[in-house]
Amino acid sequence: MKKIYLLTLLLFLSVSFSKAQTTLTTAVDFTVTDLDGNSHNLFSILAAGKYVCLDFFFTTCGPCQATCPYYKQTFTNYGCNTQDVYFMSIDNGNTNAECQAYETTYLGGPPGYPTISGNTGGGNGVVTAYGISAFPTYILIAPSHTIVEQDMWPISSAASFDTYFSAHGLTYKACLSGITEENLANSISVFPNPAVDNIIIETANSEKVNSVKVYDVLGKLLMEEKANDVERMELNISTLEKGVYYMELTTQTGKAVKKFNKA
Repeated sequence: MKKIYLLTLLLFLSVSFSKAQTTLTTAVDFTVTDLDGNSHNLFSILAAGKYVCLDFFFTTCGPCQATCPYYKQTFTNYGCNTQDVYFMSIDNGNTNAECQAYETTYLGGPPGYPTISGNTGGGNGVVTAYGISAFPTYILIAPSHTIVEQDMWPISSAASFDTYFSAHGLTYKACLSGITEENLANSISVFPNPAVDNIIIETANSEKVNSVKVYDVLGKLLMEEKANDVERMELNISTLEKGVYYMELTTQTGKAVKKFNKA
């Protein structure tokens, strides 16, 4: 066994690295719910032409705590889930609250990619389906459903992931439309959130909206609407499916990105 539940860092460093942590070569489909209540289906993400990188962890796992910042940096390096790779963390045996505390302590808050708790979000079932018995385990799934990396290890920095990713032609790419940024956040309000049919955009500090774009979590542009330098506007979102979306607002001074939920 390559990695075992950690009792001490010394024990972690002394284990052998001879056996992959999942013996599967083809992905098993799953649908899970993240800490924000949003649903994610593996095969739907793969069908969009994306690779999926899964991080299997549990909240008191020492090596998980040590390497999760490198996973977060890799998420940013490869486009924040808006480009060729989609990142997701799958917990084993913990609640939503415990996973949120883990993110606050070791990642400085929500990392930007979905985190699935074991007990509440369905993570335990995914761990079982993939036969994960040691943590952390990082795997990479190709759009063809083939598990092309069964266990990316050892991980000593974000650059460790690059070696595995480059073998599949994956390269650094920018986060589309600044989805991880919150410029002008204090000057623009979006409400109600969640919204059903219409959402209100309201500015302050003399900001005026020129255009609005709405993206899904995969970075696909779904809506685009021009505005005539307005301080308040109403956007009809009735055609959107229930779920989480990102709204990019362009003003005369810059751009702001707001996350909202469609109920």
